[in-house]
Amino acid sequence: MHWTHYRPSKKAVFWALMLISALAVFLPPSLTNSPKHASTQLLAPLQDLARLLTSFGSRPSTSLAPPAEPDPAIMHELASKTMLNEQLRADLERMQGIRDLSIPAALQAHVVAWDIVSTRDSAVIERGNELKVSESDWVTSHVFLDRGDTAVRSGQAVISREVLLGRVDFVSPYMSRVKLFSDIDAKPIKVRFEGIREGESRVVDIPCTMRGLGRGQMIVRDVHYEYIEAASDALDGKTRIRVGDYVTSEPNQLGLPVPLVVGHVVEIRHDPKQRLVYDVIIEPTVNRDDIRYVHVIPLIPNAVAMD
Repeated sequence: MHWTHYRPSKKAVFWALMLISALAVFLPPSLTNSPKHASTQLLAPLQDLARLLTSFGSRPSTSLAPPAEPDPAIMHELASKTMLNEQLRADLERMQGIRDLSIPAALQAHVVAWDIVSTRDSAVIERGNELKVSESDWVTSHVFLDRGDTAVRSGQAVISREVLLGRVDFVSPYMSRVKLFSDIDAKPIKVRFEGIREGESRVVDIPCTMRGLGRGQMIVRDVHYEYIEAASDALDGKTRIRVGDYVTSEPNQLGLPVPLVVGHVVEIRHDPKQRLVYDVIIEPTVNRDDIRYVHVIPLIPNAVAMD
């Protein structure tokens, strides 16, 4: 029988393959790498085709549809948060700029005496305790213990219980004097009237200048009658001045970026000789005899106060 007509049995083929596999384990890699690379190259196209068919079959049918439009509510919320982030970033940069200006904190001072001159509304303040100055030191007296020009400057605003009282008027090494706005010689300041109407704070739209009247009172003179509330026009929708309204400083007064309460209206006087104008009498909202401590506000740079 010719060898071409020989057909090996299945067992013979199996054992032949097993023998070849066993020999391949012991053969050097230089002889076995080439057959392995050849078989891999032959199978690679079939593997790639199978991968494409599998990925196409597993793709959801919605991917063939055009992309849906974004939800308007989500886009609006995203825009709002973006604007909020920008605002917070701007506020942070502004606060960092203020910090770089090294603005000192408000200075607490103790009121040790009121001016003995009856025609002057002023107080003497002290800060000597912070420098360990005592009454027994030869540079002090039994009243004045302040360190004055090392911490306080003339013209600085003075507040007590969040009420604006006046300005620093006189400074020496160990004492300072505060001139109240009620002093007849105090420099006038611009103010505005604010009243509570129907549970809301409303500002009377009128430019005003407040001056000292003496004896604990201030005055705004020659207010036109249209800005004074009367029984006939109390309900016409306009905000007018009436007794009990608050008086606040205009923004950027004395270097302060925000308005502060100065006092409240206690009387509206009418001069019979001037029928169309009124005088508004103002008193501080804090009793002078109850003031024990005040705070001296440092002069804030104009760049910050105007911001």
